[in-house]
Order: sequence, then C-alpha cells, then structure tokens
Amino acid sequence: MMSMIHPYDAESRFDLALSEISSELIQHFHRLWLQVCSNGRLPSRADIDPNNFKRILPNVILVDIERDPFRVRYRLCGTRITEFCGHLTGRYLDEVATHDVWSTAAYLRQYEIAATQARPVFSFDWMVGRLGARYPFQTGIWPLASDGRTVDMCIAVEDYLKLRRNDVQSSTALSAH
Repeated sequence: MMSMIHPYDAESRFDLALSEISSELIQHFHRLWLQVCSNGRLPSRADIDPNNFKRILPNVILVDIERDPFRVRYRLCGTRITEFCGHLTGRYLDEVATHDVWSTAAYLRQYEIAATQARPVFSFDWMVGRLGARYPFQTGIWPLASDGRTVDMCIAVEDYLKLRRNDVQSSTALSAH
C-alpha cells in the first residue's frame, strides 16, 4: 500500500493513486462519485447532486470537454477556486496560460487523461506565494458522461489545504476577465 503524500514533503506530482491523496474533501467526493457510478457506466452531470457535498462546493470546478481539438472550458468555479485562480468561468484552460499559479499544460493533460481513459485523476501541486514560499494543494478530477460512456464533462475538487488568500497573489493572466 502506498503512503499518503505529506503536503510539505513532496514535489508536484500528477496522475497519482487516490491512496496518495490526503485531502478529506477529495476523498469524500470520490466516495460520492463511486456511489453514482453504476453497471460500469459513468455518471452524468444530472447524477451529481450538490446537496450531497455542500461543504465542498466552494472547491468545485465543472468543465465542458471538447474534442478534436481537445479543449477544456470552465463552466462553473466555486468561490474558493475564484479566490485563488481568478474568474475562469466561460474561459478555456488553454487561454489562461500562466506560470505563476499552476501549469496549464499539466492540468490540460490531467483532464485529457480523465476524458480519454474515463477515470479519475489525482494530483499534488504547489502555488508560489508572494515571498516565494510554496503552498501545497491537491486536486481530483472525475469524468462525467451524458450517455454513460463518452466523457463530455469533468468535475474537479481542488483542496488548498492550509493556504489562505493573502498568502498568494492572483495571477494577472487569470484575473483579467
């Protein structure tokens, strides 16, 4: 069995096993997602009831998946996401390129794995603070499919752990909208 990542002892890591994620928010949402998967079919957006995870809603991202070319469009971002990443709703992931908050290419790849392999993807990453301090956060991305098979949306939960808004400066690339 793999041990969980201690948030202050790790480098950025992507496509992790759930057992390596320490976030209770991500673990909780994963259990809810598994409950709505049935007979090998992926849940649809309609299967996900926000009343079952009200406490997590500020940390939720809902995206549309486009194919050929592969693109990710932010449909909805919780208040905690907006607090740290700026206003993303209605924008495409590849249009918010920035180096000071997170790696666009790394997150695009994670959504692509979730969409093409129809499975959850988990990661551990860092935000750099105002004075160069690194603050860890963890992410889970789950596929959703209107027809139960072809992923057309994903839902993500980002847990900023102990990070506070005044620890980091919003990216100008993300805030300018």
